[in-house]
Amino acid sequence: MTHETPTRPSPANLHEQFASFVLWIDGVGGYLVCLSHRVTLGHPQGETPVDVALIADISRHHATIQRDPEGYFLEAVRKVHVNGQAMDKTLLRNSDRITLGNSCQLQFWQPVPVSTSARLDIVSGHRFAQPVQAALLMADTLVIGPASQSHVQVADMTQALIVFRNKSGLAVRWPGPLEINGVQHRDRAALMPGAVVVTEQLTLTLERVQ
Repeated sequence: MTHETPTRPSPANLHEQFASFVLWIDGVGGYLVCLSHRVTLGHPQGETPVDVALIADISRHHATIQRDPEGYFLEAVRKVHVNGQAMDKTLLRNSDRITLGNSCQLQFWQPVPVSTSARLDIVSGHRFAQPVQAALLMADTLVIGPASQSHVQVADMTQALIVFRNKSGLAVRWPGPLEINGVQHRDRAALMPGAVVVTEQLTLTLERVQ
């Protein structure tokens, strides 16, 4: 078994490459991952693309979610309700239900107590512009594993795989051997756009958002 460490670009370049990407998990589905501390929500048809595009009767830029040391703040640009109450700006709490416009509903989750990353699920009859199941607002780590306290729950796994930020960008941690684009590693390795990660329990791909 060979161990290779890929060349790591500067953090600035990695941030540009990883502003957002789709995390595909074989047999599970796709997840839109947003790395910026400020995420825009709205309709996909607009001159300036939003970070989380929704196929619904909403504005091109309908709302913004911003992460700061206190938590996630939702700022309304157009009509927004949180748990049935009209809001201009509010601090989001775990399980809050966000309504954009008249009917597009999202649920906000922070399922992992030790991580400040969050998850947005559509809970109305609408869908994301990307063919994904949820949007993940990544702060420090993403936990993919069998426990309910995971950002992505995969029942067939016996242990968690962690995607995390480091000084150079993103990396993955797994307790054992893993393969990235055909190169063998152990325990952890750097991640780049287009990476295919294979473990004995999971295969996932990082795909650029077009």
